[in-house]
Amino acid sequence: MNKSLLPLTTVELAAERDVVVARQRARQVAALLGFGAQDQSRIATATSEICRNAVRYAGRGRCEFLLEDCSRPALLVRTIDQGPGIRNLDEVLAGQYQSATGMGLGIVGTRRLMDRFVIETAPGRGTEVLFTKELPDSAPLAAKPAQIAEHLARTPLPATEDEVRQTDRELLRAIGELRARNEELEQIRGELEETNRGVVALYAELDQRAESLRKATELKSRFLSNMSHEFRTPLNSVQSLARMLLDGSEGALSLGQRRAVELMRRSALGLTEMVNDLLDLAKIEAGKISVRPTEFEVAQLLGSLRGVLRPLLQDNAPVQLIFDPPPDVPLLFTDEAKVTQIVRNFASNALKFTERGEVRLGARQQAEGRITFYVTDTGIGIAREDQERIFEEFTQIEGAHQKKIKGTGLGLPLSRKLAEMLGGRIRVESEPGRGSTFALEIPVRYAPSQTLPSTGDAVVAAVDDPALVAQWDRFLEGTRYHLLAAPTPEEARAAIFQRRPAAVIATPFLGGVTTRPLLADLRKDPATRAIPVVGYTAGHDSRLLSLAADLIVERLDERHELLEALARAVSPPRRVLLIAQGSRDELRAQLAEPRLELLEARDAAEGVRRAREERPRTVVVDAAAPGFAEEALELLREDPATRTLPVLVRAPRRLDADEERRLTAAGARVLAVQQMLRDEAARALRAAVWETGPGHG
Repeated sequence: MNKSLLPLTTVELAAERDVVVARQRARQVAALLGFGAQDQSRIATATSEICRNAVRYAGRGRCEFLLEDCSRPALLVRTIDQGPGIRNLDEVLAGQYQSATGMGLGIVGTRRLMDRFVIETAPGRGTEVLFTKELPDSAPLAAKPAQIAEHLARTPLPATEDEVRQTDRELLRAIGELRARNEELEQIRGELEETNRGVVALYAELDQRAESLRKATELKSRFLSNMSHEFRTPLNSVQSLARMLLDGSEGALSLGQRRAVELMRRSALGLTEMVNDLLDLAKIEAGKISVRPTEFEVAQLLGSLRGVLRPLLQDNAPVQLIFDPPPDVPLLFTDEAKVTQIVRNFASNALKFTERGEVRLGARQQAEGRITFYVTDTGIGIAREDQERIFEEFTQIEGAHQKKIKGTGLGLPLSRKLAEMLGGRIRVESEPGRGSTFALEIPVRYAPSQTLPSTGDAVVAAVDDPALVAQWDRFLEGTRYHLLAAPTPEEARAAIFQRRPAAVIATPFLGGVTTRPLLADLRKDPATRAIPVVGYTAGHDSRLLSLAADLIVERLDERHELLEALARAVSPPRRVLLIAQGSRDELRAQLAEPRLELLEARDAAEGVRRAREERPRTVVVDAAAPGFAEEALELLREDPATRTLPVLVRAPRRLDADEERRLTAAGARVLAVQQMLRDEAARALRAAVWETGPGHG
């Protein structure tokens, strides 16, 4: 893009008076170029700050005002000096440099106020600062640069008192705007607090409902289990008695009696199957059913099914039961009884609902080490809208043919749960009047979730922000962790319960749904109860995660913040001993974290005693009073039981060089917090506690 710089005016800088002149010229130039009152104040303030730096640190310099003539015109202000340059420029630009003279505040402030900011400096070669402000669209250039320069040359500057009064008026206006904004923010904060209270109350009620539902499910499972056991004994007795009567051991039966006893036996057999299904469902829901994998052949399983299913063919029914030749596949390693139960259920249903044609059973090998068992029939079929309903417990589809068939509606729900236990799934393809195909797809070799690779170092990110997940993924490159993205509650649940990760990072909401039920289930399941959870508030109330998270953090925007949070979560809870006098409340508040167990001592002697008895992982000594930290450290190092304990000295006041040297020489780490804000000091102290431990200095 072609652009040119057109000079407007220049101010030589040699004294504080020249800084005021530069400020006045900046205001005049901004007004002539059509800037509003607020932008005039910003440009004047930025110019005076940079010019004051040139006078204060270089002794003299020059301030130039130019018009950047291009497709988007802008006012350009450039200051040049031949001073010593700026050391620690990166710290200054980052806002981290602190100086008694205030150096760096003007640079940072100017950078925020302007559209573009460039600074070039080198030791002994001076400094050049350039910043621009684009002209507003509503105020096109009214005069040529030469005319503006001529106008400035002949226009006298206002008196210094006028500039001071103008500055006062700007300050008063800014204070008024800030007050109005503060009132607005206070109102918004009040509304948010009220909303948060309502949300927290809602979640408390949801937790109560979830707990009631859990208890109801537990009672249902217990009832089904007890009922099934109570029914099984009399049903087995009925079947045994029926067999005895039919065998003739109790005397010959008439034809009518034989038919009645046979009907009784079949009814008892049907009830027994229903009881067995109920008992299996209860065991699965209670987590008391396990997979017992063994090696077996596909041909062996299909052969056993052939003998079981033949008696189910109705007499004189025009239905063929066909077994396709088994494929040439290696031995299966899974639970043969459960696979047989699922396929037998498919075939039994197919024979019930097929009046003519065929029922075909077989297996075929899939890619990636999986195999599919299928049952295809030419029966009545299932409508698309009902194909999911058939997997609901006690559900039977209404229809003329269904009324003739007795059933409980438990077989398919049980089959789906068994398939999931085997690491597989069930698929259905059906069309009314044209038959159905039920397929069970499972791995050739069963692999329990605990043996999946790389589970120990996986971190599940239950977060629905792709940019944030990508950032965390970059942060974890080169570490022992790898990230598993889970943007929905379903994916998070599957990742947690199948992969058993090293940690979970969760936000209060996921895909617009609260994560509390997911985290509550994680805590209730013995297999996942010990997985640490890092609650990332993401701007929400931390109380939304307080019941389920081991650690709650507000920021994970930097690599060290993420690694520190994972280190705290994965590490066992840390016992910390505080040795302090009057600042124990402040220390306790700064170290308030669920994974830190705090012990307290009022003086050095009590601290050594508690350290000897309770063996903390870290000792924090407060150095608010002169000599207190040295005395405590000396006693700790004299006792053999506490000599090697890591010690962190919190310094809320400025320590002299000798005091700091003595503490460091005794093996303590000194953390100076006297210049930190309260929240910053708390974060630094918590981080130092986790870093100061066995294996650290």
